Amino acid sequence: MPTGTDVDLWLGRRLKGLRSERGITLTTLAEQTGISAAHLSRLEKGVRQPSIDSLRHIARVYGVSISQLVQELDETEYHLVRAADAVAHPGPDGRYTVLSGPRETMAVIRVELGAGKRTKETKHAGEEWLHILEGAITLSLAGEDLALGTGDSIHFDSSRTHRLANDGDVAATVLIASTAATVPMRHPVPAPARRNAG
Repeated sequence: MPTGTDVDLWLGRRLKGLRSERGITLTTLAEQTGISAAHLSRLEKGVRQPSIDSLRHIARVYGVSISQLVQELDETEYHLVRAADAVAHPGPDGRYTVLSGPRETMAVIRVELGAGKRTKETKHAGEEWLHILEGAITLSLAGEDLALGTGDSIHFDSSRTHRLANDGDVAATVLIASTAATVPMRHPVPAPARRNAG
C-alpha cells in the first residue's frame, strides 16, 4: 500500500480498475451511486479525496466491502492491521483508517474528525455502532442531537438520517462499525467471472 501523497493516486487507479473490470461507464456508476460522473472522474484521477459516504456507495454498487476498495487484499483466514501499517486516508470529512478486512459482513473505520468539522448527512441500510476513542462529538440522529464524549458508545439503525459534528477546539477520534458496506445498492455490479484455463 502506498503512503503519503501517493495514496490518492493509488486509490484513484484502484477505483478506475474496479469500474473497468466490471465494464461500466462513469455515467452508469453515477446513476447507481448518486454521485456525479464528474466527481467520480476526479476520484479516479486522484485529484479528489473520497468521503466515507462516497466509498460506502461505490462499495455497495460493486457488492464489495469498503476495505476491498481501499486496501490491497491478502488471502489469509484473518485480517490483521498492525498500528504501524494502518493507512490513514484524508477525506473531506476527516482522516479515516479502514480497520476491517475483506469480509463483507461489516466495515470498521476509525475517523479522526478535526475541530470544527462535520460529516455529510447520510442514511443507508444497515446498522452502525460508534465509540468515541478521544474527544467529543455531536451525533445528529433523525433530528435529535446527542452529545458523546470519550468512552461513550451508541448503536443505531443507520437508515435513520445521521451526521457527526465536532464543534470543539480539538480533534475527536471515533471508531465506527457498520453493516452498511455489505448491503447492495440497487443491483451490485460484480466483477466478471474468472475463466478456468483448462
